[in-house]
Amino acid sequence: MKFSIEYILRTRPTRPDAAPELVMLLVHPLVPKHASFQMTVTSNINYTAPLPLYDVEKPYYSNVPAPDGRQSNQVAWTYADIQFHDIRGCLDEFKLDVNGFEVFQFGEEAGDETSKFGTDLQIETDYYPLVERMLKARFGDVRVVIFDHTVRRRRTAEDLQRVGDSIRATRQPSLSAHCDQTILSGENRIKLHMGAAAKDLLGGRCRIVNVWRPLFGPLEDCPLTFCDWRSVDMTRDYKAADLIFPHYIGEQYLVTHHSDHKWHFLSGQQTNEFTLLKCWGNRVDVARCVAHTSFFNPNAPEGSRLRESIELRCMVFGG
Repeated sequence: MKFSIEYILRTRPTRPDAAPELVMLLVHPLVPKHASFQMTVTSNINYTAPLPLYDVEKPYYSNVPAPDGRQSNQVAWTYADIQFHDIRGCLDEFKLDVNGFEVFQFGEEAGDETSKFGTDLQIETDYYPLVERMLKARFGDVRVVIFDHTVRRRRTAEDLQRVGDSIRATRQPSLSAHCDQTILSGENRIKLHMGAAAKDLLGGRCRIVNVWRPLFGPLEDCPLTFCDWRSVDMTRDYKAADLIFPHYIGEQYLVTHHSDHKWHFLSGQQTNEFTLLKCWGNRVDVARCVAHTSFFNPNAPEGSRLRESIELRCMVFGG
């Protein structure tokens, strides 16, 4: 694969006392030629290990107690020197049906909203309607059904080691590359939640979209990262894994490493910047499901507030 070499003047220094510097970029052919990244960050990412085990045993993770105490057979390897490209300044160049992700600005910056996401009832009463309005502003005359949400609040290792502290139960940022749904499980999700109406709905356009944003801004610590759909080969890179719940067995894709992968993130994300991730869609001529995870940003200013974020999984019909 051929790369072009370009130079940019980095006007956003990595340290407060640093002067602007000339930076060499290796520009991947999948990046729009006129896109102007403010920074390219080098860090680590966890991928599923390419074990021979998975040729004979399907990967799984159980959310219910296993008789033998083995909750999962998943093994991840850490890969260093992965490039993460900042899309700040060129958000319009990335679209859900092309890249598998996009950032949609909706409403005003709201500052610190962590107090608004304390209970499930608060989220379902106040935030679900906001996300539904946002998705209709983006996609037009669509039907939106929200079926799941997760709040993540990153904690340090010292915090998590405190015995008896309720903080131990707090959901942490995901640190292994994955897709929320598989081609099979996406359709099954529609059937599970929509019942008798599913058949007719599946006859039209259906999508499952993960709507992600921080609870305060700007966010620099442990940002979300997403892999350009065009840089992935599903047969080569995606491996279906069972997700076992008390009432349901779903699937997700685990992701194995390949040098073609092109990872992006948004620096300084604000609360009115909604990252949309394609989890699944029934159109075969566009992006189907995007790999994503989080990474530790070495350029985050010292003392940056630890990430707090919310994600909603939404079925979008029509549009």
